[in-house]
Amino acid sequence: IFMPTLLDELKTKLSIYQRVLDLLRQMLNLTTQKEKLELEIKAREIARKYGIDEAAFIATIRCESGFNPRATNQNKDGTIDYGIVQLNSYWYIGQDKEIKTPQEALNNPEKCLDLMARMFKAGRATDWICYRSGKYISFLRN
Repeated sequence: IFMPTLLDELKTKLSIYQRVLDLLRQMLNLTTQKEKLELEIKAREIARKYGIDEAAFIATIRCESGFNPRATNQNKDGTIDYGIVQLNSYWYIGQDKEIKTPQEALNNPEKCLDLMARMFKAGRATDWICYRSGKYISFLRN
């Protein structure tokens, strides 16, 4: 006869709790620190790929969204910024644009990072308010 030990019971309960937490995170669109770190690593790779200022690129993303790929912001002019790099609904999202829908901006952070890096490379870093205002500087880390 198998008698589960207290440790086995605790492991089972922890596993259930972890699944519930994961489901809640998904339902609430919460991003874990691990996910943010993985996205920062990817952003650093992309910055190096395009030969742009890695520190400024990373700091701008920290300032814009805190590396939250599901971040949104309603602007005073009625436009909305979406995703990890806060792509503006007027300038960067639409059927005639590279990012077709807000959902794509929210669900494809790597594509958004790549687009932002290309804009930085093309001299358009000032498209991002955190860069244009200089606010990104306070997000620089050693």
